Amino acid sequence: MTLNRPLLALTLSGLSTAALADVTLYGAIDETLESVSARGAANSALNIGQTTRVTSNSSLIGFKGAEDLGNGLKAIWQVESGLAIDTGGGNFGTRDTFIGLTGPSMGTLQLGYLTSSARAMGGIFDINKAGTGIGMSAALLGKLGNLAVTDAALKTQATGQIALFDSRLRNSVQYTTPTFNNFSGSALYSTGENGVGPRAYNANIGVKYDDGAWFAALAYTRSTTGADNSSATSVSAFEKVSDLRAALTYRFSANTRIGLMYDRTDGDLTRAGALAYGGSDVKQSVWYVNGALGIGANGRIIAQYGQAGKLSGGSAALADSGKARHYTLGYEHDLSKRTLFKAIYSEIRNNRAANYDFGIGSIGGVAAGADPRGFAVGLRHTF
Repeated sequence: MTLNRPLLALTLSGLSTAALADVTLYGAIDETLESVSARGAANSALNIGQTTRVTSNSSLIGFKGAEDLGNGLKAIWQVESGLAIDTGGGNFGTRDTFIGLTGPSMGTLQLGYLTSSARAMGGIFDINKAGTGIGMSAALLGKLGNLAVTDAALKTQATGQIALFDSRLRNSVQYTTPTFNNFSGSALYSTGENGVGPRAYNANIGVKYDDGAWFAALAYTRSTTGADNSSATSVSAFEKVSDLRAALTYRFSANTRIGLMYDRTDGDLTRAGALAYGGSDVKQSVWYVNGALGIGANGRIIAQYGQAGKLSGGSAALADSGKARHYTLGYEHDLSKRTLFKAIYSEIRNNRAANYDFGIGSIGGVAAGADPRGFAVGLRHTF
């Protein structure tokens, strides 16, 4: 549903002063001027030449609130929407949107459209501010050589060129434990909406440790597509997909840090998938390493490198479609507590059979063997 500005204004104006006192308005505007291309395709006719564009990187507006129910228990809610500042578009409730309960001893229970522990880990680990833009690590993570963002069933849960493990999950219920000695855990279950045949679902569990300097996290996600495993003409090549992810980051200071992430994705094929890809399952490992070096009080040089390994379990041609390397180098400078300047260069070097694209800020239509490249300069402001 497209965001209706007059309706939104009327709704807010109708709220009582007491109600508004319990509502927090927040958001972020992140825009970059970019020059991108994707050349080197196995078929040179499919190369994408240099293109200049303005991109909105996870810009958002949100409303959230809480009501004290007594004895430390609170009702909480949030409605968060993505904004396409570059085109003037936007959709209502397309980001984390939920209602729930929270308390210091019980933890937090949420129902709605939610971020899992795997996606949250990626956002904290990623070296790019807010984990967005052409340099983000989700360009390679959990994609199974791009099969996870092109498969008929899996792509319905993915966000553009980002795999479902780094996308928010619909119809979700999630419980997060209280933090104890810097440890916390969470469990999420996302139900399918199809009422006929095998039921699709997502299940995720995760644990993390964060003491301000050290951040460590582990998450496991299992997703079933609901596809008919017995049919040779199933619309999905996958019966189920699982992802195991681990990350470790050490922060020397606010602007200097190093980190490492490992991601292992395993897809069990349907009969149709086995016929198409030449195996019973497909597996892939991806890893990223990153770091930031503080420059003065407010600046930092950022660097991130990722590598996607070959796909195992299928044909030789399929194996080569998984291999790629992702390079990011940039500079970020805090102009104030809420405004950031950034300049980033990012490049994906695809194997001749691979066609990975950027995550947020994807070019689109990247052919096998083509290497997406981009330079971005812009601002991010939070409120």
